[in-house]
Amino acid sequence: MEGPTVTVQDIMRYIIWREGCAHPFRISRSLVLANWRALDSTGKIMAPFGVEGFEAGFAVPEIEEIRTRMREGREPCVRMNEERKCLQYVCREPVVIPREHSEILDRVLEETRGMDDVSLNRLVIRDPRYRELLARGGFR
Repeated sequence: MEGPTVTVQDIMRYIIWREGCAHPFRISRSLVLANWRALDSTGKIMAPFGVEGFEAGFAVPEIEEIRTRMREGREPCVRMNEERKCLQYVCREPVVIPREHSEILDRVLEETRGMDDVSLNRLVIRDPRYRELLARGGFR
């Protein structure tokens, strides 16, 4: 089986770019939903990443990695918007990922845009695949 064509960092940058400013909580839920959608439609995930948590919620460790790279100056297009507490895309050029992935991500972002955080979290943790995802430690 061939590997993913993008990294989870590419996907996170895309989400932040599309949303303008995205909170790590919402990024993590969008990542999981998008990978599930990709699995459903193509039979493979977009990119591997970890999922650490418990029945009521989780975190994606790779989000902290992008924040670390940002603080070290190795993530020039992403900044923390302290006022809004979200990751903000600050470069002019768009983030380009393969169309098969951007279409799935765009749909997920559009479908979840009006949801509050509790509803978005429930959408993920009430999915029958969630418990197995936690047991495996993410998409590997």
